[in-house]
Amino acid sequence: MRKNNNLIKLGDAIDKLFKQEKLDVKMSRFAVKNAWSEIAGDMVAKHTTQIYFDDKKNVFVQLDSSVLKNEISYQRQLLIEKINKFCGYELVNNLIVK
Repeated sequence: MRKNNNLIKLGDAIDKLFKQEKLDVKMSRFAVKNAWSEIAGDMVAKHTTQIYFDDKKNVFVQLDSSVLKNEISYQRQLLIEKINKFCGYELVNNLIVK
């Protein structure tokens, strides 16, 4: 009997599919939205009205508090680092506060 060399591990096939269809990025974006209070803190999460991403590694955060908008603009880099650490790779490189 001949051994089939075209076999790959299931985990490797799933990883390849996720990367090919960019599902890993979509899943990470979804996870960031769901864990926003853990990433940004309860106060920021409470005043966040919308979070969305674009294809250029930007995350847009809409807040209903002008005081928090100002505070977040000073801590922008820290939040970017927290998001990327949460994902385990560089999901975003810019945070825009609206």
